Amino acid sequence: MPSSYCHLAVHLVFSTKNRQPHLRGKAGNEMQSYIKGIIDNLGGTTLAIGGIAEHIHILCLIPSTLSVAEFLAKVKANSSKWFRAKYGPEFHWQEGYGAFSVSKSKIGDVTNYINTQREHHYHTSASDEFDVLLKKHWDPEKLSVWNDMAN
Repeated sequence: MPSSYCHLAVHLVFSTKNRQPHLRGKAGNEMQSYIKGIIDNLGGTTLAIGGIAEHIHILCLIPSTLSVAEFLAKVKANSSKWFRAKYGPEFHWQEGYGAFSVSKSKIGDVTNYINTQREHHYHTSASDEFDVLLKKHWDPEKLSVWNDMAN
């Protein structure tokens, strides 16, 4: 087989450290744009990006040359370095993250979900939201992981 094909659509979720609301308004919009640029430079494709003041959701195609962990480490390291230089040294991402595979048939649904984050969080806390994602994709007995990841 002379060439390879890889379609790794992943829904990524991670928070600011200690859930600090650093991503409000213009700063949040700029962070999303900057992250899209990082993903493009890494050879990935951003399908949707959104969030609220203290966490972010990304739906993207991850390049075949990087593992999910390597990819996310580069996204988080580069974006936090840029954000600290622009807005101040107190910004950090949480250490952990959620990464959920997305089938091609569900990309539209996840895109819509990410694009409506602001409306969604009028009714749902970030912790409850992450619990729902874990119940859909992972072991429900591990639901406390979201709170552990923020520090």
